[in-house]
Amino acid sequence: MESELSIKLEYLENRKNPAEVFEAMALYINTYRELGQLLTNSVGIKADFEFQLSDIEKGSILSKLSVLSDLLDRTFKESVYSSGNKLFERIVDTDETEEEEEVESIAVDLEAELSKNLYGQLAEPYIDRQNLAQILSHLSSANQKIMDGENVFVISGDNDSEVSAINTKWRFTGNPKTMFLGKTESYDNIKDNLSVNVTVNEGNSVWSFKSLSTDKRFSARILHKDWLEQYQNGLVQPIGPKDVVVAELSYDIYTPSKGKGKPQIRNARIKKIIDIRRNGQHQYEL
Repeated sequence: MESELSIKLEYLENRKNPAEVFEAMALYINTYRELGQLLTNSVGIKADFEFQLSDIEKGSILSKLSVLSDLLDRTFKESVYSSGNKLFERIVDTDETEEEEEVESIAVDLEAELSKNLYGQLAEPYIDRQNLAQILSHLSSANQKIMDGENVFVISGDNDSEVSAINTKWRFTGNPKTMFLGKTESYDNIKDNLSVNVTVNEGNSVWSFKSLSTDKRFSARILHKDWLEQYQNGLVQPIGPKDVVVAELSYDIYTPSKGKGKPQIRNARIKKIIDIRRNGQHQYEL
């Protein structure tokens, strides 16, 4: 049986303005629908991500939802649920998100999570940043209707195995209408020398790099599957802090609107690992 998504809201007894509980639940459902549509669009699938309400339980409000579209298979739907959980994990340890850079970081995490779960099956995901900012604003609006002592959970997976608690104290204080209005220039098949700040050996996770030619730091996923599999299986010596990775990559240079900050590398993809120079020495890994 295909797993469903449930949103559970535990509310206080004798709550003042009880209508807000139902308003909050409606906002959470609509926000998750918007998130699902954003992730669907990010991989080029032309299908509406819509829910139908399948059950409501008393006491606390538990809304069970089923995705209507037959064009989305079980793997993709569960990948959307997993990516949604990733969003909720990102806001657990903070009570405020405001800046473009923070939204950008969340987008990169969502892309990595979706890519990991759909590894090699679909086009590389690209999250529309301004739409994501709008969704964060809507999630914040839902949170504002939750009182101290009330809890909200998103439940997914087979047998309700995956539970994510929403940090209802979190607020989005940025203005989505003024975000991501800067200029973007795209570059492809660029060869560069990179230092690796953090290496991650799981799935298609995000790595952190510094370009030695531009002196800019950025996050990127490695699309060179053969090399990545060899690295994860221990067939390539771990990359050290003094090693230099020669790579072919694509990226965008995003220049914020005037007064909003400096140009940044975004949407970076490592297309091919050409060489690894160990402490300045050449060592070909493939």
